[in-house]
Amino acid sequence: MKRRQFLRSMAATLALGAAACETREPAPRLLVLGLDGMDPRILTRLVEAGRMPHLQALARRGGYAELATTAPPQSPVAWSTFITGMPPAGHGIFDFVHRDADSLSPFLSTARRDADGAMQLQRRGVPFWDLLIDGGVSTTIFKVPANFPPTTPAGLGGCGCTYRAFSGMGTPDLLGTYGTFTLFTDGPYTVPEHLDAGAQSLPPGGEVEIPGGRIVSVTTTDGWARVTAAGPEIGGAERRAEIEILADPRAGAVQVGVGRDRRLVLAPGEWSDWVELGFGRHPGSLSRVTGIARFYLAGLDPLRLYLSPVNIDPANPLMDVSSPPEAAADLARRAGLYYTQGMPADTKALEAEVFDYDQFLAQLNLTAAEREAQLRHELDRFDEGVLFFYVHSLDQLCHMMWRTTRPSHPGYRPEMARFAGVIDEHYQYLDSLVGLAVDAVGPEVDVLVMSDHGFASFERAFNLNTWLVEEGLLELRGATPADRPNLLAHDQVRWERTSAYGLGLNGVYLNLEGRERHGSVSAARAAGLLDRIEAGLLALRDPVRGAPVVSSVYRVDRAGTAAGAVAPDLLVGYARGYRTSGASAIGGLEPKVLADNLSPWSGDHCMAAAEVPGILVSSRPIELANPGLADIPVTILSHYGLQPLPEMTGRTVW
Repeated sequence: MKRRQFLRSMAATLALGAAACETREPAPRLLVLGLDGMDPRILTRLVEAGRMPHLQALARRGGYAELATTAPPQSPVAWSTFITGMPPAGHGIFDFVHRDADSLSPFLSTARRDADGAMQLQRRGVPFWDLLIDGGVSTTIFKVPANFPPTTPAGLGGCGCTYRAFSGMGTPDLLGTYGTFTLFTDGPYTVPEHLDAGAQSLPPGGEVEIPGGRIVSVTTTDGWARVTAAGPEIGGAERRAEIEILADPRAGAVQVGVGRDRRLVLAPGEWSDWVELGFGRHPGSLSRVTGIARFYLAGLDPLRLYLSPVNIDPANPLMDVSSPPEAAADLARRAGLYYTQGMPADTKALEAEVFDYDQFLAQLNLTAAEREAQLRHELDRFDEGVLFFYVHSLDQLCHMMWRTTRPSHPGYRPEMARFAGVIDEHYQYLDSLVGLAVDAVGPEVDVLVMSDHGFASFERAFNLNTWLVEEGLLELRGATPADRPNLLAHDQVRWERTSAYGLGLNGVYLNLEGRERHGSVSAARAAGLLDRIEAGLLALRDPVRGAPVVSSVYRVDRAGTAAGAVAPDLLVGYARGYRTSGASAIGGLEPKVLADNLSPWSGDHCMAAAEVPGILVSSRPIELANPGLADIPVTILSHYGLQPLPEMTGRTVW
């Protein structure tokens, strides 16, 4: 039955596409703005205070609703549902982090290297823009998450319509990470305790690796030093770019030499423009390997020179960051070099105390200004079809600045009071971008503004694996949680006596026979174990606050779709104020099941879906009650008279 429905649907879509090819009149415009992390509670408060005039006017013209998010409400999961119209069990993305069932090695969920070293998109399903292109509707998809490497519709080229896509969240830096900065310093550095990396101090002449960065000790001779920036591994060897530093405290500046001819002079507090870093040539080729980066001089005495993650050079990309591939270079020529890294605001530098709050905000505002310039560029060339444009900055700001707005947060300090308004101010800035876009397209063009999830305070960190130890479901070998062992060190766990473990931000996996390398749970025991874990999590109370830690538990085996081997067996929906600890997300254990969150990463959304819905503001009345993310691609297709695929679970909101 489903097969026949699929064939009928595709036949109807192709017939519409054929008709569009015959007439080939430009499709009417539809603008979709994706504002990652915009929260309905904050939006409502600011609208009532008269501080969001453009979104308020759009809602009065059409409608406003909360937008139900996915379980779990993680960005790659939610945006994959927006892209495909399917739930996680359909598109196969359940977390930022998946695990290999044989080795337990974690990997980034949306893209993975194949046996030949090429990056492959892991998301399943048909993107809604493939159906738009089949229907003759020109489409631009700007930086939507979970679309690296960017896909190209199979039907492109048959109708004369145009297609451009730029990859966003999930796009790595040149090292293949989500972003690794470098700090060059001739002063001291100690790893902050909240990073759970041990209280390491920087050895003279050495370096310390921390989550998201490396701290390099620099020894200067008459102010001179020569250092290197880590680059990609090519031909079995790591490539590095040489950098020369001349620090002159009397002149109050640092000169940075990059390559043969490029010299930068920076005063404390000053950012460089984008600079090209060279990493040699491809094996057997004359073509050069390049990346781009920005320097920031945080201080002279001691020297503190920050190097941003080395981004893929859009003018000479080592990996495709756009479709067609030449679109990335064209954007750089027209709007300037830009962050290709999927999450450009450097939250890791703030967590590592390499940035303070002022420096983090300055860097985030650089990324926001860059995105605004790109929005203006895309609006200038937007003359037909669909433009989806994604803005990243609010999500990353809320993660890092949330505690500054909440004196009750355990990580709050009185000196943070001067930052209490920065989140509200950024909402107002995004409102101005909405006004800019609506004015640019005019009143005759329909507009959707949406977010993938909302936000909540992250005040208490839950170590799932330590809880499983206390419940007798995970047994350690020669260690206790106080020793901070990690599941990835296989000899620290008695796998033959372990029933379940946690990896990722919301996932619980059974140690299942025939699936896990050291599987000990038979298929006959699985359902009973899942019932036990679910009941235990729902009954859990915080001994300090007396509040429930978990408000929902989702059973993947009840999703009605074959989820695949990467899927967790349970997804934990935390109550507001609670989230998985950082250590637990990568298989670590900690001394306590629950602990205060003292990290700058103080706001979050990896909780129960009902706790953090997103927002939907529309130029047309919203006729569908309780809309969700899966409804948006169906709405877009219906706007052009195109039929969704049978596996798309949504309905049109108009």
